[in-house]
Amino acid sequence: MIPSLKSLRLLAIVLAALAMGMHLAHALELLPKRQWAPELYLAVQSTLYRLFGIIGPVLEIGALIAVLCLGFRLRKQGVASPLVFSSAAAIALALLVWATAVLPANMQLAAWQASGVAPADWMRWRDQWQFAQAFIFVLHLAGFTALVASVASDT
Repeated sequence: MIPSLKSLRLLAIVLAALAMGMHLAHALELLPKRQWAPELYLAVQSTLYRLFGIIGPVLEIGALIAVLCLGFRLRKQGVASPLVFSSAAAIALALLVWATAVLPANMQLAAWQASGVAPADWMRWRDQWQFAQAFIFVLHLAGFTALVASVASDT
């Protein structure tokens, strides 16, 4: 069964908001976490974010799929369609940034956790993770704004 346009819009907005919310949390943590000792940073990174790794991909991929479906559904409707596809592009770019900046840092953190010894360049990996997450939030915010603007332009 094909969902109604209203249902699809609602689903896209909710999933995009939830995905953005995870990265807002990371952005808000950026400055305090840059002050932490390596032991505290590792303890938090290796425990607090376990559910992010499970729920995050569902929300991020779900948001992208829902927004793309909405874009295809609206592809012949004036202003709304380009805004929706802009939203999808921002979400896709956020996923690319995650894969190229956050994932390698996650792998370094996992190796650090396994060895119990902070690498000499641990601050580089910390900063890469933290600043990439903040940038991903900005991308999600742009995408979410475009998505909501598409609904506003169509009412």
